[in-house]
Amino acid sequence: MTISLGLVLAASLLAAASDLRTRRIPNALVIALFVCGLAVNAAAGWQHALLDITVVLAVLVMGTLAFSLKLIGGGDVKLLAVAAGTLGFPAAATFILSTLLSGGIIAVIYAAMRGRLRNTIANVKTIALPVFAGVAPARLQTGTPMPYALAIFAGASFTAIESGLGPHLRLLW
Repeated sequence: MTISLGLVLAASLLAAASDLRTRRIPNALVIALFVCGLAVNAAAGWQHALLDITVVLAVLVMGTLAFSLKLIGGGDVKLLAVAAGTLGFPAAATFILSTLLSGGIIAVIYAAMRGRLRNTIANVKTIALPVFAGVAPARLQTGTPMPYALAIFAGASFTAIESGLGPHLRLLW
């Protein structure tokens, strides 16, 4: 496991615990991860630090769109962006994809536990159908908020497992 991955795992675990308890992700945690991740990447060369900042900005732009549609909270966007930047490319791609998949699974479980599964499915249709038709999606008025830092931690955990076991599993194929 790399230092960057260890930092992301630790920060996302702390964020998940905070998000579950208070429904907030402390800015100090996100800033600390950004500074530590940038330092680790800068130690590998200025290109790595530049890539870190580029990934953070790209994820912030995409996350802001999701935030404007009320799909994700602001703290979640910041944590996701900084964690992806800390990991750098290509691990950031695995991390983001596994976080999105984990978020979908956790959202279904969370909505079902609260008896809001039908409403959640209706909200997904409200957003997804216009997007697939090439039209701007409607903004959701109501929803079931979930602690998305859980999905971020799950994505970081999957990335750690994949990066540790993936090379060994590839040898078997």
